[in-house]
Amino acid sequence: MATPTTARPQKVTMACLTAGVASVLVLISVMTTLSGWGSLEVREQVERTLDASPVTSTLSVDAALRWLRVLLMAAAALATASLVLAVWTAKRHKGARIGLTVVSVLSTVSFAATGAAGIIPAMLGVVVVVFLWSAESRAWFAGRELQPAQRPPQQSVPAARPVHTTATPPVRPPQPGSESQPPPAPRPYAAAPGSYQHPFPGPVPHQQAPYARPGQPPRPRPLITAVVTATVLSGIVAAVFGLNALIYLVSPSQYVEMLSNPPMFSDADVRQLIGDDPEGYARGIFLLSLALGLLAVAGAASALSLLVRKPAARIVFTVVAGIGMAVSVVLAPLGLIWLLAQAACVMLVWRREVTAWLRVGR
Repeated sequence: MATPTTARPQKVTMACLTAGVASVLVLISVMTTLSGWGSLEVREQVERTLDASPVTSTLSVDAALRWLRVLLMAAAALATASLVLAVWTAKRHKGARIGLTVVSVLSTVSFAATGAAGIIPAMLGVVVVVFLWSAESRAWFAGRELQPAQRPPQQSVPAARPVHTTATPPVRPPQPGSESQPPPAPRPYAAAPGSYQHPFPGPVPHQQAPYARPGQPPRPRPLITAVVTATVLSGIVAAVFGLNALIYLVSPSQYVEMLSNPPMFSDADVRQLIGDDPEGYARGIFLLSLALGLLAVAGAASALSLLVRKPAARIVFTVVAGIGMAVSVVLAPLGLIWLLAQAACVMLVWRREVTAWLRVGR
């Protein structure tokens, strides 16, 4: 039976899954590139990249190919190590977690150095490191139970105080032949001292009222994890595609020129991709970027709306995530990471503790 000290936290699972999937994608990309290494197409792509960059313009094509081959082999070795470390980290190996952290930091720095194309992989590396060293992850690797959050104590209704009455001696009737009379009662037709209660008592304090609602329970951890993950990923997508749409709106001609001269693509590839209508292709990319940017904004908004404890917000989030997963399948293999992340977020928001938390607000 799983206990808090043996059950793997959700953040550790997501970190290992993200690192493993990213490693597999890097290996596939490196193997695909190395399989056609001696082709003329690879050489032309390197030449175009050297010509486009003023920093590497003095480097020869042969030297660039040698350095590129070394970098690809290093990336393959790093991806293989990350895949193995992710598996052992999921098995609660402390050394593997440290190794996976180091590899994730190196990968983040390497991807960030490549420019705009490496922003998303670099952000995923940061997410892996943050999840591996979160509070619940540290507690799980240390073999101790995470202390639950302090909840407001439930106020108990105090018991009614007993009514103290003062017993009065019975009044004896006068004896025949006795001239003495009993003394009159000090408070005729009144209750005994200490037993008087107002028929309309004042308002009971809210925290002591029997109908007072208990303290609001804290938000479940799976819900927080899903909201943070969905918001961060949606923000990255909205920033990337929103920037594309903004460039087109500011200068359509410059955007067409940028699409007509992409790095690492030969003229034949560009003609096959764009065709005879560069303006129409740029317009289509703009519309696609605008649609994906709006979808990302909707995903972030629906994720944040889950925090207001409305059951309908979870349905909206699931629908938006389903549309995003369909788009990720179309954009595979790059969209595979987003597909797994969105599926994980949907599973988290439909967990039993999240459902119980949402029902409290009804």
